[in-house]
Amino acid sequence: MRTGRLPQTGAVRPVVLLGALAVLVGTPPVSAQDVYNANYAARASTSRTRGEGEAPVFVYEFANFQCPHCARFALEVFPRIDSAFVQGGQVRWIFVHLPGPTSPNAWSAHEAAACAGAVGDRFWAMHDRLFRTQKEWGELSEPRAQFAKYARELGIAPDAFDRCVADDRVASVLLQDVIFAASSRVNGTPAYVINNEVTVMGLKSYDEWRDILGKALKRKNRNRE
Repeated sequence: MRTGRLPQTGAVRPVVLLGALAVLVGTPPVSAQDVYNANYAARASTSRTRGEGEAPVFVYEFANFQCPHCARFALEVFPRIDSAFVQGGQVRWIFVHLPGPTSPNAWSAHEAAACAGAVGDRFWAMHDRLFRTQKEWGELSEPRAQFAKYARELGIAPDAFDRCVADDRVASVLLQDVIFAASSRVNGTPAYVINNEVTVMGLKSYDEWRDILGKALKRKNRNRE
């Protein structure tokens, strides 16, 4: 299966794209606020990746913070993948936000994680906290105060985090991810796309993932020969 690539956003690229778009469609020049929000989005996008940029295999993980199977993967399986493949330079892992329409608090949770990345480069710490406490915040009528509490406990500057959430400064990252999921024909979680070619659906054990990633590495090595 071929998919569209999720842009690997750098610190300057969103600003350049906004400026180019303004010129093409004849809109007024990009405002300082647009630039400010683009920089937040760039940091949020960078923070949710793990591993070397030149790793031979890359994996997009499509997940919903209110998905129980996503939580099991994040807490029980991914730490072993991270230790064996990501930290060893063989795999680059990119988290893709896919808040489900039937998960009422998911958008706010994904926004909190993205803001944790944008403000304090703490996406993965918030990622783990949200999945560990899924039942705690999942049934709240308004979970944002709880997310702000997690941010403070993780050492994230509270004022900057609160402004990021209140001003929707990372909304573009979430929207981009939802569009990317649709273009990749992913409509459920957890789901994974490997090297834009292989799609894996559902919760798998670490042993299954070891085989999946081992085969992906072998394919990559054969292509290089």
